[in-house]
Amino acid sequence: MKRIINSIFALCCTLPALSFATPVTLTTLNWPPFYAEELENGGFISVIVEEAFKASGYESNIEFTTWQNALDTVKTGKKDAIVGGYFSEERAKTYHYSSPIYTVLTGIIKKDDFPLNLYTSFEMLDEYKIGKLDQGLIGVNFDAFPFSKLTGYTEISDGLKALNSGEIDLYADSLAVAKHAAAKAGMDPASLQLVQPPVDQNDLYLLISKAIPNGEVLRDAFNSGLIQIQSNGTYDKILADYKQN
Repeated sequence: MKRIINSIFALCCTLPALSFATPVTLTTLNWPPFYAEELENGGFISVIVEEAFKASGYESNIEFTTWQNALDTVKTGKKDAIVGGYFSEERAKTYHYSSPIYTVLTGIIKKDDFPLNLYTSFEMLDEYKIGKLDQGLIGVNFDAFPFSKLTGYTEISDGLKALNSGEIDLYADSLAVAKHAAAKAGMDPASLQLVQPPVDQNDLYLLISKAIPNGEVLRDAFNSGLIQIQSNGTYDKILADYKQN
């Protein structure tokens, strides 16, 4: 009996270490000011994700890449999860969705000298050449509309350069993200404006691969950790700290 008890005790002592043996592998695109390799600790969304996993006993690391590569590597299980994706029914076939992490406003972006301040329908927008991130989502109704002159770009900076040169008339994304990308590309961020009204308000999620055997376990662990850091004040502290920087 003593030998059995000692064996059970030894097993229990090793269990917490198992979650740290193989860190959760995360990936996403550079999408400042929300997350990017150039930002402190990868940006506040990256910190929230890291702290949520840590609260559930998991270590994690993140690799920044193109959006298409992030989608592909997590789809096949080469990486465990994508940080910061929007929801779609199509994506839900491939990825387990976490609880919402943060909410972002998306819209139609123009240069300040472009003669369009208000749109009343997507049919009206379809008169213009619009760009967006390739494989990126903007809003449920926007994404479902069959735009005839919609171009996807591999990098956000490529889309903004096309907007700046007149190759496209409008660009769809978060204005905050577009302004950061514009500054990095040598454009004047103040020259970018949002055409009213905004397109949608989207939640950001963690997208966990359905190709890995512990996908649902990771999702539940992350959700549990997110609740913990929201309850104990860590979440709000992260937002406050990073909004000051």
